[in-house]
Amino acid sequence: MATKTKEVSLENRIVDLYKQLVVEDKIQRMNVFSFCKMLDISEADFYKHFASLDAIGRKIWTAYADEVINILKNSESYTNYSAREKILAYFFTFFDNVIKDRSFIAKTYTQFTLLRGYQRKFRSHMAEVIQEGVIAEEIRSRHLENLYLDVLWGVHWALIRFWLNDESEGFEDTEKAIETYLRLPLELMGQNILDSAYEVLRFALGRLKLPRLTVLS
Repeated sequence: MATKTKEVSLENRIVDLYKQLVVEDKIQRMNVFSFCKMLDISEADFYKHFASLDAIGRKIWTAYADEVINILKNSESYTNYSAREKILAYFFTFFDNVIKDRSFIAKTYTQFTLLRGYQRKFRSHMAEVIQEGVIAEEIRSRHLENLYLDVLWGVHWALIRFWLNDESEGFEDTEKAIETYLRLPLELMGQNILDSAYEVLRFALGRLKLPRLTVLS
């Protein structure tokens, strides 16, 4: 138990130093040897936890998704949300949860190699929510689930950029932006005027009595 606690403590120290060096724009000039020297640990100890310095960044970002999903799934009210409410809840919870690392996110959110694990977890979670919505008939499949996921990821990244430039008190503008940015995608996922027009047209064509064509020989 003591050894495991010691390993967790070392991993936390590695993560904390990495965040500090990223925010201070020093990580670019760093390699594993010099990083370990700052922590007074051996490279062998480092490699027990991470394969590279970038692996630290990927783990930090992936942890953001894990934290948000755990918060949501441990909430009693979350289970009663509609699919669209669950999507909104993820975004609100994300920004509430990562405010502690805003400076780190500002330095790394454009480094997509670090966001790969986070993006994968985000898409997996959203795919689960969308499937629930399709089953509950809150979301229309239209066989566009992958497009829905692409759009939600694009909105998420745009909202991160908005949040990093938000100077309103308590980031109130970001809260408004979440609802604004997601309004159209969420409306398009549900029953909309295009679906209604298609159903009306199909019904009308089904009722039309078209004359039989006589084949001339």
